[in-house]
Amino acid sequence: MTIYLAICDNNVADRKQLERLLEREKDKRLSQNYDVLYIDSFGSEEALTTTPVKYDIFFIDITEGASNGMEIAKKLRHRGIIAPIVLCESTINYTSYVNAPEEIIFIEKPLSPGQVSHLVDVAMEWAKRKTPLLEIRCQKDTHFIKHDELVRAYPLDKFYTRLCLADGGYLEMTDSVNALARQCQLYNCFIRCKKDIVNIHHIQSATGNGFRLSNGDTVTYSFFQKNAIISVMAGNTSKLRLTGAAEK
Repeated sequence: MTIYLAICDNNVADRKQLERLLEREKDKRLSQNYDVLYIDSFGSEEALTTTPVKYDIFFIDITEGASNGMEIAKKLRHRGIIAPIVLCESTINYTSYVNAPEEIIFIEKPLSPGQVSHLVDVAMEWAKRKTPLLEIRCQKDTHFIKHDELVRAYPLDKFYTRLCLADGGYLEMTDSVNALARQCQLYNCFIRCKKDIVNIHHIQSATGNGFRLSNGDTVTYSFFQKNAIISVMAGNTSKLRLTGAAEK
């Protein structure tokens, strides 16, 4: 299993010490059960919050600047990040805050190897339960997006794919549309309309042999794709009906 861990600490010595502990834990798990840990280390809030959605746990202690560790934790929760957050206490007593967000782990520095091992287990359990993200590799960087953020994707050429996102933005992936389709298979809510990939949850209306999407785009499908489209839509309708029955 692969998990992503983030350290955000403005104290260089503390940050390096936690990196060493996590690297040892990484080596141990890789040799024992082939679990893979990716560790990213940051010295500021700005660096951490570029792609926070990909991480399975955060180790945070920022004591300088406009925001401290608690404020960063609040911002992450406000952005919809629900992965475990560990506030590592040094000069700031984070437990004294009365309006702390939910699911925060408080722990005093320095962390011991046993504490680190336990917290990696916490991240592992979170990673098992979470819905996987789509990994979109672009020319300069890699983005991790939730599947419901993707409205539509279509090939620009053999090696580039444009992704249209729910917020009106787009990404240009340096891979084929078929490679993206393989990632999308997991979610069972994407259909092929000719060469396009379409998220059925962003379909607003039918237009002949096509659909109008939530971003205003219109796509068309071929006759040979019709049965596959009906199958995906029927499957999602069944899921909604079962979910509704369970809630009652």
